[in-house]
Amino acid sequence: MILKKNVLQNLFLIILIVTLSFNASINPLLIQIASINFIILFFLCLKNDEIKERIKENYLNNKFFFIFFFVYLSYLVLKIIPFPLSLIEILAPNNYNLYTSIKIDKSLWSLSIDPASSFFGLLNCINFFIIFLIFPVLFNRSRYLMKFLFFLCVLGFCHAAFATYWMLIGNPSIFFIEKIHYLNASTGLFVNRSVFGTFLFLCAFSGLYYIVIYFQKNQITNFTFAEQLKSKVFFIRIFIIFLSIGILTTWSRAANFSYILILFSFLFYSKISFKKYINPLSTVIIFILIFDVCVMAVLFGNAKLIERYTETSLLRETIRFDLQAFGLEQFKNFWLFGYGSGAFGSIFKIFYPIPDNSFNYLAEHTHNDGVELLGEIGLLGVSILLLILIFYFKIILKEINGKKQLRRFTLLTLLILILFIQSFVDFSLHTPGIPILIVSILSIGLINYENQ
Repeated sequence: MILKKNVLQNLFLIILIVTLSFNASINPLLIQIASINFIILFFLCLKNDEIKERIKENYLNNKFFFIFFFVYLSYLVLKIIPFPLSLIEILAPNNYNLYTSIKIDKSLWSLSIDPASSFFGLLNCINFFIIFLIFPVLFNRSRYLMKFLFFLCVLGFCHAAFATYWMLIGNPSIFFIEKIHYLNASTGLFVNRSVFGTFLFLCAFSGLYYIVIYFQKNQITNFTFAEQLKSKVFFIRIFIIFLSIGILTTWSRAANFSYILILFSFLFYSKISFKKYINPLSTVIIFILIFDVCVMAVLFGNAKLIERYTETSLLRETIRFDLQAFGLEQFKNFWLFGYGSGAFGSIFKIFYPIPDNSFNYLAEHTHNDGVELLGEIGLLGVSILLLILIFYFKIILKEINGKKQLRRFTLLTLLILILFIQSFVDFSLHTPGIPILIVSILSIGLINYENQ
């Protein structure tokens, strides 16, 4: 059965709904389902000869990017393959010392401390590889890209509206989501408010990106309210109001701060694009800042968010800093290969000095995505990722004088910078569904505009 491009696009969007909507696929079973779905979609794309040729062209145009990505995948596979302990003693002495100290009753073990968790991390990286291959082919035109961006904005709106309503009725437990910690915050079908806030501001980014493309495509220099009513921009504006409320009522400091940075990024881009401060895009952004952020904050109780910033307990932040310092210490111990993706919880149980007066004290993350990633993949893995990032920026710098290329480079670079800043205090990037969404957005950078 050969599927048309439009059907393949819709299948991609459906897979995103399933992957993102249920707690961002934090459950291992959901990770496997997402991986199976993306692999099936990839083979369905290969059955369409036109799509297959485009995928091949995408690979050839960005050969070094995909080669180093494949090297990274091979590196992750290498880390979960069982090796003789005698070989591990040579390759990674600290890993060997750990295994002998906890008396592993096996002659073979992997470089990863927790190979099962690392396997699920590998599955997610395979999803990234597939997305980078097929997304630039499926959404290679402005109208297709706008379809994707509009879809994300609608998806975020649905989640924000549901989460806000659910918060107002007391956040009762639903399906497999146990509402224990955040009874007074919007989380919807997500467990963690920071992860949910990150999902929503990425959806808001998509909606604003849609508006940018619409303005450039239609060469709009003056956008009246009557014209807004005749276009999808009006609906985007309604959706962003709910997204803003959803982000605000998570009371997540990291997500709210990142959302403000997103808005100022588009404000900055509007000056570059229109060559003047007051323009149709800046007017939309300023209205969002005034009405969606400020007015809605007052209506929904900005005091809670202010309290989150000003009344943060020193003890709680000290614990977070201790976790980050502990994560750095473990990176030093496992500096070459790392301790393996998803293995921080195991490392924490073994090495972290738990206070005598603490009960059931367990941390799965360092609350710093960068530090945790360093510890997981080691210096070798980080070196490969840096090469991938270098080649990615080389791709989006091509023909930067063109409007589409300049737009893509500016907005994607600012998004990466904002995510990098957020990663210092957050662990959202270690929730499987969030990086899948980010990779889908970053795949815009691999779209070949030369054939358009």
